[in-house]
Amino acid sequence: MIDLFRASEYARLHHGQTMVFKIGGSSLARRSQTRALARQLSVICAFGVRAVVVHGGGPQASELQTLLGEEPRKVDGRRVTSEVGLRALRMATGGDLGPNLAAALTSESARAVSLCAASAGIVVARRRPPMETSQGRVDFGLVGDVTAVHVEPITALLDAGLVPVLGPPAYDGQGGFLNVNADLCAAELAKGLRATKLVIVSDTPGILRDPDDPHSLLSSLSLAELSELASSGALREGMAVKAAAIRAALEGGVERVHLVGGSTPDGLLGELYTTQGTGTLVTREPQAGASLLEAHR
Repeated sequence: MIDLFRASEYARLHHGQTMVFKIGGSSLARRSQTRALARQLSVICAFGVRAVVVHGGGPQASELQTLLGEEPRKVDGRRVTSEVGLRALRMATGGDLGPNLAAALTSESARAVSLCAASAGIVVARRRPPMETSQGRVDFGLVGDVTAVHVEPITALLDAGLVPVLGPPAYDGQGGFLNVNADLCAAELAKGLRATKLVIVSDTPGILRDPDDPHSLLSSLSLAELSELASSGALREGMAVKAAAIRAALEGGVERVHLVGGSTPDGLLGELYTTQGTGTLVTREPQAGASLLEAHR
């Protein structure tokens, strides 16, 4: 009962707030894991949170791309997207992962609607020019960088008591589609929605001081400390992209960003409704001097 009383303190703080939850494709690879995340999200919604879910689909898109006869390619953790790759992404996200996640949420009494981020121009992107990478200058193909978000359709769904579930690709402004990184997309949506929290669910338990040591989880970080980790080389490939999304969200007005392991039992609830959390909390400034309730989750 003590834990329940403590959780109620966080529930009161979170009630009525908008939060964006980004769920990586690796965390949706198994139906049981999808249902476990949906169950936790339904509890969060029952506590009065206005939840928006953004999902990726990298592993599933890669599998489909291979079946379509083309080998997937990544550079520095970023996907190079061909016409075939974009087709595979659209099939994996819009035809499978998004509807499955929305159905799982609805079955847990959190009525959800699956949308493509391009729908109604919710997320608009511009094709990325060739850029310098560790492998030299690379053209990433049909990959875009987010230039605008139009959150009115999302707000309308939230006001109707529904959970929007969005996946890539984004709208290119010319009747087509561009692949966008789901972490960066979620950060831009969190900014546009003036969300209080961005919660990133991935295949790692959080941010590790040493990426080769799963026991080096950091419970909390400031932006300055995140930059130090990046400089030390501790943030590699996909985590480097997540760090960019974290920075964009915090500098854009989001109060807190959390990183949580998708396979951690009840990881979302433990991160948001307990003092110690289960993953990593990142804030603009260090939390020294704040009360435990204020400083964390």
